[in-house]
Amino acid sequence: MEKLTDTEQRILQAATEVFLEKGKEGARMQEIARKAGINKALLHYYFRSKEQLYQRVFNYEVRSFFAALLQSVPQTRDLAQFLKGFIDGYLDQLAARPRMVRFISWEISQDMTAFKTILKEILLETSDSPLHHWITILEEAIEKEIIRPLNIHHFLFNLLGMCVYPFLAQPVIETLFPTIRVNSSEFLQERKKEIFELVWRGITKT
Repeated sequence: MEKLTDTEQRILQAATEVFLEKGKEGARMQEIARKAGINKALLHYYFRSKEQLYQRVFNYEVRSFFAALLQSVPQTRDLAQFLKGFIDGYLDQLAARPRMVRFISWEISQDMTAFKTILKEILLETSDSPLHHWITILEEAIEKEIIRPLNIHHFLFNLLGMCVYPFLAQPVIETLFPTIRVNSSEFLQERKKEIFELVWRGITKT
């Protein structure tokens, strides 16, 4: 692991705060320098451009997010346990990093090259590809008639959408429903239960 100087650590911490709050386009190197307690010239000495600094922060934050998510998903072929673990883990990671959804959304709306590279490396280009493993679990459940035949791609899109939506639309939800706080433990527990029950009842054979 690369050893960072104290100044580099302060720069990256400050840059992370600014980029997560304002995105790449809204961030200013002067603000990052001020937060890091250094002048702009010293900031450019360590990181020649905002693009270079942004890519450093983005790569670390996204990889860290997905690494934590993958660690939280149980290594099981039991579909019910897998779904519960995935839903719980995904919601917990989103709640722990509430600005991450917006951060990734900003990147998707731009070039997205870095994000696509990271996704491929983490979810596809590994000896035991997580995405292929998840698809295999669903295919086996269909073959064993544990669940009804379904379009696996659309199922995954729906599952991801139900998990991420409250965080993506948090200002709207909390405005329309003032008693709800998306990051509260009470809401998260309710959301985990509702997503699993809706999904499970929708795919199991009756």
